[in-house]
Amino acid sequence: MTDRVSPDLRAEFDELYRAHARSVRRHLVFLTGDQALAEDLTQETFGRLYERAGTDEGELRDPRAWLLTVASNLAYNHFRAEARRLARESSPEVAAGPDAAARQDEIDDVLDVRRALARLDSRDRVVLMLRHSGFRYAEIAEALDLAPSSVGTVLARAQRRFRETYEGPRTGADEKE
Repeated sequence: MTDRVSPDLRAEFDELYRAHARSVRRHLVFLTGDQALAEDLTQETFGRLYERAGTDEGELRDPRAWLLTVASNLAYNHFRAEARRLARESSPEVAAGPDAAARQDEIDDVLDVRRALARLDSRDRVVLMLRHSGFRYAEIAEALDLAPSSVGTVLARAQRRFRETYEGPRTGADEKE
């Protein structure tokens, strides 16, 4: 296979990797809770960046935001594939052991959060993931092309919609609490 990336682009790629690999990996560990999976998805994220180099797609305006968006999408794709795999299994059982019930509860909670995130629109998902990945409001504003003063409102609405999706509809008595 011939390498279509020039030495200049390769150096730029290496610089981007050094500058952003750690934050991408940290973001993926946060999303997945699995260090090994985060490593794999980090490599795949940078593989996508490398494939993009030298194409007609142009330069990235904000490489960090692009990398975290790609990483998030790869994680969501992994979650969806895992959920499909679990659904295909006729009798999903947790391995026997003293912590089996607790582990199953953790898995159920993670899957519930992932399902709730999947039901949100992409803007809500992205703003929540960026904020919970440590992005500052100014960075979120730039990544989502928002006015910095509106990030708090967008984030609050996304959090409310997530809570409503995750918890389900509330009754009148619940709303008074």
